[in-house]
Amino acid sequence: MATAYSAPEGFEPPALNMDDFRDGSWQAKEDAYIQRLADRAKMNGTNELLGEVVRWQRGDGYAQYMVWQTSPLELIHLQLGDAWSVEDALIRGVRVSDIRAMVEQDKRMREFFARKAAE
Repeated sequence: MATAYSAPEGFEPPALNMDDFRDGSWQAKEDAYIQRLADRAKMNGTNELLGEVVRWQRGDGYAQYMVWQTSPLELIHLQLGDAWSVEDALIRGVRVSDIRAMVEQDKRMREFFARKAAE
């Protein structure tokens, strides 16, 4: 059984404006935010899942959550883009094994496409 929270104080998502989207800097700002939050999440223990991001397709984007703690499972809602979220029942039912499978699947997909791009 998992619980989802907003990011802790001092870890608010980056404030973006239209210029960030015009010049493409929004992605670097979001990536830096995710990395800073992941570095903090890794202070919660030694589990390799800490700081990993899991995503569920919602609307025209994704509901994104970061693994904050694994015992008990705690996720941080990443309020990025349209800040989609998933249903409370989904969060309550997700297990560490589900998260592990999602992270592994995402890594395999990234590796596959990286190999294809290198060919």
